[in-house]
Amino acid sequence: MNNIANQIQQRAGQTWSYPSWWSLLVALPWALGLGLAIYEWATDREVAERERTVLGKITVHEPANHDRYGYIFSLNGHSYNGWESPGREGLHLGQLVTVYYDPTNPTTSALTDFAELKIKSIGPVPLLVLGIGALAFFIRQRRRSSPMTLK
Repeated sequence: MNNIANQIQQRAGQTWSYPSWWSLLVALPWALGLGLAIYEWATDREVAERERTVLGKITVHEPANHDRYGYIFSLNGHSYNGWESPGREGLHLGQLVTVYYDPTNPTTSALTDFAELKIKSIGPVPLLVLGIGALAFFIRQRRRSSPMTLK
């Protein structure tokens, strides 16, 4: 039994002394997050270029659900609604608020300017790129410094 534990420990040590490039799969969630952040940034950037504003009204507040607020607004005789967790203080039920919306698709709306939203969505990108790059650098350095031993 002790011999098996020693073999497993030795094999794990060998794996990280000369890691496979498949070890980069550890960074797959980071890569997916990177792709999602870039997509969200591009979408917000596109909407920010053509956004319009209209007055809306806070209709619902759900503190237990990420402190989100529901709002309603009207355009050309149609009512639209949306949800946002704006992270700002001072909103209350019945309050009139500025709603930012996409004129080509008014269902895309927010209580925050899309120019601000695009900055928030690009925020984690440098950290994700740095993490993925650091892992790739670590694997490269380990593979360079340790000659592969075949058994």
